[in-house]
Amino acid sequence: MVYLRTSIPTFLADSRALIYGVKADSFIKGRILPYNVDETRITEYVAIYDAAELAESKKSKEFGEQLEASIIFERIFKEAEALFRKHRDFLKLLLKDDIDKQKKLFLVGVPRAKKIADLLKHMREVYFRTLEHDEVVTGVARYGITREDLETGLQKVIEAMDAKEKHNREKGDAEDATLLRDDAFEKLDDVVDELETILYYALEDRPQLLEKLGIPVLSPGYKRRTKSQEEQNPEPETPGEGT
Repeated sequence: MVYLRTSIPTFLADSRALIYGVKADSFIKGRILPYNVDETRITEYVAIYDAAELAESKKSKEFGEQLEASIIFERIFKEAEALFRKHRDFLKLLLKDDIDKQKKLFLVGVPRAKKIADLLKHMREVYFRTLEHDEVVTGVARYGITREDLETGLQKVIEAMDAKEKHNREKGDAEDATLLRDDAFEKLDDVVDELETILYYALEDRPQLLEKLGIPVLSPGYKRRTKSQEEQNPEPETPGEGT
């Protein structure tokens, strides 16, 4: 694919110059008419380009929203984790001689969470269970941790869970937008390949017009390789390249 061999901005810019250049030039349109490229077909080319440009714009927007959601989640999660660690450590200190109570509060005896979502659920459950035991809440107050502090910790965990869910949604939207963009680029890539091949032969005697459209003018006798030929038989590297 052309766009895999260059940057996305370059691929779009070159494709636009090619397609819109053809659309704006009556002489070129006359030359490609014998190849069954009429105004209707040119309009289709333009629509395919516009769709690809829009798809890339939407993908960029979705990735921006995903990044923002990720930053927000990481900040809230760090705050929630720091509070939880402090509260957990003092709860375990308070109940160091009561392992059964520690187990009831999920302070010990629970498998280590491997996923962040599971860790957040565990943190929330510890707060829920702790706040249900007034004697524990009263006891841990000796270390300066009040019921309000525990409720604040719980709320921060809930905020982190909400932020995680939003990040997951934004990630899914970004992935969907990427698939749509890739599909649009495939169609544009096919159009570019078709149009460049036609133009090479239609304007073989007008190299300046080929250059104007961004099509390299090659040495006499060179036959343009099609995309399928390039994929099957890539050009060998020039000695010294890639070192």
